[in-house]
Amino acid sequence: MRILRGKDAWAAVASLETRNAEGAIFREAVAPIIREIKLRGDDGVRDGLSKLYGVDLPPEEFRVAAGLLEDSLAKIGRNEREALEAAIERIETFHRMEMPGDVILREEIGEYGIRWLPISRVGIHIPEFEDVPYVSTLLFTAIPARVAGVEEVAVFTPPLPGGRVHPILLAACAMLGVDEVYRVGGPPAVGAMAYGTAAIQAVDKIFGSGDNYFMAAKQMVAQDVAIDGPSGPSEHVVLADPSADPGEVAMELVSQAEHDVDSFVALITTSEEFAEIALERAFRIAEDLPRGEVARVAMDSRGVALVFDSVGEAVEAVNALAPERVALLGSEVEGLHGEIKTAGAVFVGARTPSSVGDYALGVNQLLPTSGFSRSYGVLTTRDFMRAVAFARLNGRPAPELAELVKTLAALEGLPGHARSAERLAG
Repeated sequence: MRILRGKDAWAAVASLETRNAEGAIFREAVAPIIREIKLRGDDGVRDGLSKLYGVDLPPEEFRVAAGLLEDSLAKIGRNEREALEAAIERIETFHRMEMPGDVILREEIGEYGIRWLPISRVGIHIPEFEDVPYVSTLLFTAIPARVAGVEEVAVFTPPLPGGRVHPILLAACAMLGVDEVYRVGGPPAVGAMAYGTAAIQAVDKIFGSGDNYFMAAKQMVAQDVAIDGPSGPSEHVVLADPSADPGEVAMELVSQAEHDVDSFVALITTSEEFAEIALERAFRIAEDLPRGEVARVAMDSRGVALVFDSVGEAVEAVNALAPERVALLGSEVEGLHGEIKTAGAVFVGARTPSSVGDYALGVNQLLPTSGFSRSYGVLTTRDFMRAVAFARLNGRPAPELAELVKTLAALEGLPGHARSAERLAG
């Protein structure tokens, strides 16, 4: 990881502020796949899977057989099942608490307001590697969908060699009552979710996370189907002052860098010496982890340490980056959590490792990346719902409303609107 300070540090912040600009490169790469799916349906999906994953699947094998879901659930160990059950309970409890309520105003003339209704059908994309089945992503998307009342949930995940899907993902789907699971992932999954094929029904909204190609594909189809917030490769910024434990800072960096080689991690501090110590420990920790090489590559290729003259400047840099998540470590910065305005999640203090947010708290783990924390937030049950305006007047005279409609309609040059409201006068 490079260590930059002063003007060089601010130059790095400026370049990272526009890191989503490189999305054009990925959109160009996935455009042919999306186009082929729109034109050729299942054959386009099949070709995309072969090109990206080296797996040739006929359309009749896209969907995982229901029996395989139940078999996978029967074969998982007791500890794994109990852990999944505990996580499901915590996630469901929190998301029930955040459910929006109808807002109905009742007056003498009638009632009006907003009602919340679930989206009918959603698609969820779960990234998957041979050694990393992202079962937590499944839990944090399928559970709020269920809480929100979504009737149809379809799960998509990239095929492993031979067209396999990791058994723990299938087991978790069975536990959640999700029986529509496809061994289709990445851009081909996005195209199928957006436009539908003979084998795969289109969805009303696309959810889930993935790599830069997946996020580019989601952004491409957003003109035709709703999507959740932009959620690409993992991002983590550690804001630490020299009073923090360098080992804890190092662990934060490594724990999020191990997601994948395209993970972005950054240390922001006020001491170059502290940065050097923390980074040295981070690479030492990585040497002892099974996915240490992944973390090392991520830190080497996409990691950076930025040193500023004051804590105020460091906080300003964090807000400029608008990262997916931020950890605050050290007595001086931990009290400034309220100053972090643009981040998907903020974890305060050494007793709050960011990994607890990934798995155990119940607050959602799906967060905006690539600087989109400026305008998007953490996934909630509302994302699986839509607000519908509602009005029912009872016929009692409402001359003030009639006059208001008449005046405003005249301002806009719409006399038909004014005439239609005359009946309100009584």
